[in-house]
Amino acid sequence: MNKILLKSLIALAFVTPNIASAKSNVEGSAAVFHAPANLKPTDYTQNTILFKVKEQYRDLCTANNINEASIQLAFTKLGLGNLRILFPHCEKPKSKFNALGQEYADLTLTYQLTFTTNTEIVEAINVLLATGKVVYAEPKYIHKTHLTPNDPNISNQNLWLTKINAYNAWNISTGDTNVVIGIVDSGTDINHPDLVANLKINYNEIVNNIDDDNDGYVDNYRGWDVSENDNNADIDNSDHGSHVSGCAAAATNNATGVASPGFNCKFLPIKCAKLNSTTSIDNGYEGIVYAANHGCNIINCSWGGGSAGITGQDAVTYATINKNALVLASAGNDNADLISYPAAYQYVTSVAATNNSDIRASFSTYNYTVDVSAPGNNIYSTVYNNTYGNKSGTSMSSPIAAGAAALIKSVFPNYNALQIGEQLRVTCSNIYNISFNALYINKLGKGRINMANSLTQSLPSVRMEPINITDGNDNAFVALDTLKISGSFMNYLAPTTNCNVVLSAQTNGQYVTIINPNFSIGALNTLASIPNALAPFKVLINANTPANTKILFKLTYNDGTTYDDFQGFEVIANVDYINVNINDIATTITSKGRLFYNAESPTQGLGFAYKDTALAYECGLMIGTSSSQLVNNVRGTGAAHSIDFQSMNAVQRNSVNPISDFDLFGRFNDIIAPAANILNCEVAHKSYAWNQVGHTKYIIVEYFIKNTSSIAFNNLYAGIFTDWDIQNYATNKSNENPAIKLGYAYSTNSTKLFAGVKVLTSAPYNMYAADNVTGGGGGLDLANGFDISEKYQALSTSRPQAGAGAGVDVINIVSTGPYSVNAGDSVKVAFAILAGDDLLDLENSANNAQAKYDAIYAGINNITDKKESINCYPNPTAGNVRFNFNIEKSGIVQLKIYDATGKIVSEPINSMYGQGSFNFDFNLSELSAGLYSYTLTTPNGTIANKLNIQK
Repeated sequence: MNKILLKSLIALAFVTPNIASAKSNVEGSAAVFHAPANLKPTDYTQNTILFKVKEQYRDLCTANNINEASIQLAFTKLGLGNLRILFPHCEKPKSKFNALGQEYADLTLTYQLTFTTNTEIVEAINVLLATGKVVYAEPKYIHKTHLTPNDPNISNQNLWLTKINAYNAWNISTGDTNVVIGIVDSGTDINHPDLVANLKINYNEIVNNIDDDNDGYVDNYRGWDVSENDNNADIDNSDHGSHVSGCAAAATNNATGVASPGFNCKFLPIKCAKLNSTTSIDNGYEGIVYAANHGCNIINCSWGGGSAGITGQDAVTYATINKNALVLASAGNDNADLISYPAAYQYVTSVAATNNSDIRASFSTYNYTVDVSAPGNNIYSTVYNNTYGNKSGTSMSSPIAAGAAALIKSVFPNYNALQIGEQLRVTCSNIYNISFNALYINKLGKGRINMANSLTQSLPSVRMEPINITDGNDNAFVALDTLKISGSFMNYLAPTTNCNVVLSAQTNGQYVTIINPNFSIGALNTLASIPNALAPFKVLINANTPANTKILFKLTYNDGTTYDDFQGFEVIANVDYINVNINDIATTITSKGRLFYNAESPTQGLGFAYKDTALAYECGLMIGTSSSQLVNNVRGTGAAHSIDFQSMNAVQRNSVNPISDFDLFGRFNDIIAPAANILNCEVAHKSYAWNQVGHTKYIIVEYFIKNTSSIAFNNLYAGIFTDWDIQNYATNKSNENPAIKLGYAYSTNSTKLFAGVKVLTSAPYNMYAADNVTGGGGGLDLANGFDISEKYQALSTSRPQAGAGAGVDVINIVSTGPYSVNAGDSVKVAFAILAGDDLLDLENSANNAQAKYDAIYAGINNITDKKESINCYPNPTAGNVRFNFNIEKSGIVQLKIYDATGKIVSEPINSMYGQGSFNFDFNLSELSAGLYSYTLTTPNGTIANKLNIQK
């Protein structure tokens, strides 16, 4: 182009309405900026203006400030985020023209302004131009090349590559070869013509059967097989890992095969499947750690399941926090609202699948834990043995997102792992305005990834981390509890200006009342945080909330017109189970006879862990009188689970005169049991845990079994069923110490941890140990199901050892009986559930548990010395109160309420009671507020205590 003509066109542009900048050369005059008709947000850097100050104000300018009144006023109006000289290393020309009369360019008064308000870019530029003190002002434009990859099969990918805006992203960056994506999968085809160029090579290693680089791996020149512990990462029985590799990082613009979002970024294959496996990932978390330790910036995991563990979270945390590597994982292919791991772990970017119309793929899992969505339908990519093919699944959407994340790392090399994940997330395109996605609002993440947006847009990303929820006492979130929700709000990306967050309930909101839904974050800089501990969100669980109701809460973030975001989290309200974690044992007590985990979902509860080591799979109470009449809440026949117990009073903490450091109590019955098996019983249960020297390795569970039928129970046995999984479940053994009524299991591994159950009550003890293998190993065959007759046999007969040789998977049933219980009468049974470092340690705790339990009932005939025998709650009360009491023999029970003068104002109980544990609910609303007292008289004696009524 003729240079004179170019100069004329530039001059013309400054007076044309539809232009890309505005200019004023006259003192006091102000130009007006008009955006070009085709200007899009992706064409410029958000909230950023480039401008040049007029020469006459030079003395007021420094590198980071312009001390001119009208410009300062403009900065205040826009919200000054950052101001800097754009070209700090340039000098002012010594003359205006060169020898030929050509004007020099002066860059020394050119500034870049980042503003923090939600002002539109056109308006913001005109605010600055209105000062009359600047030569020009304009957006910071993003300039693009026009590369189209020459991969011959890219037409098979064009729909989804266009949908995620890959072509425009590649005009900005084609990736950095120093950025590495770890493909933790089933292996890959390292010789594939479309993969080999992007394969990450360990040049410090030579294939010579020597660990040349001293990293602990021999010949890991091109990845590693963590399942077989060799360098054969190039074996891929399922084609899965090869396809995933191409989805993320197939070599692009190489005149071969297909393209990938990662373009030039490298990938490192980590094989995590056994040689003959085509469907499972056996060592995925080891693979994550290997990838993190070997320089991967991005780690893709196209696999998962419904079970979570501490090891998995630790592996992810190590990769993310220790090694600064972003982990992405597929959300799952269950076509359901489900949580999958590792996708749902903290720090993982979870990826759901869409089709090429931005509709949720028919197979894709959806859930509030999903972060982003990406195409996953009929993705054409590399297949093992140098070929190509279509595959569908979130296994495809996750590596596509991983490739996009690698491009973000290439453009923003100083971003940490979480910033990369957040940049990918907040720049997603909205897909919730599509009618087909209406059922999945907020469950497909922020939207579908948009690669060009992720490389150009500058947005905040505020997350509440951690989310702490407490009810102020036992942290069992039951009806009428007020929850306080607090944490710290971290902003990972661009600064906020006036950000606010609002708490709402997305599902089952009718069961909660949000008392304090708002918190003002305000202005928050990049990687800055602010807590809300002094102003937490408050939520009341309503009285009509059904047991174990899942409430999905939503935090909605807003910062004017520039930033809208959300974050979901779930609370289980009015729980009928409580976690106990005050000593070396961490476990869960439910309201319906099951221990360790809640019956409805194995993920509800802590299991049974000793010093953070999980020791068991399942546990529960069994009560039976014959091979046809037995009730329980443990495994049954086939895939069925016996659910014979129904909660009458949900388990709750006793904080009034507790016996231990953590007392729980509740009540259930068996009225939902099958008619052929039902006993007709009620069970009042208690549990105790201590945090005292010598008493930290056990919990005690106690059951008062009442015969509510019209006939006597004969030959009644009650016992604890436990499927022990101590470290490696396949190397467990069982044995007993009948002298102290202890049945136990242990690991034959070098650590040899022990766990067991001990009978504490005085009746006979029995132990049945089963080999949980096909055929039963000489005992009951529980591997093919556990029917009623087998359960009664286990309760009433002895088999004290299990686990031949080096051990197997074992199940123990420790029971007590037989009892005869007349109609209306009760029997008390109690057990200690223990763990220890060795057998002696376990036996010492068993003896300590016996001593502690015996002390509870020492002097029971003088009830005035044992206030623990009665609970009055809540106390103070607003009106309704419950009295819970135990009596050891039948007789008259009297409860009297006295006012402050000693006058009897109410006598709610005066009747005959049998032996057992009882609840009595009483309404005190007719009494005025004040301090009262009560006495409870039973055949065992009398107790007196205070009662505070508040209104």
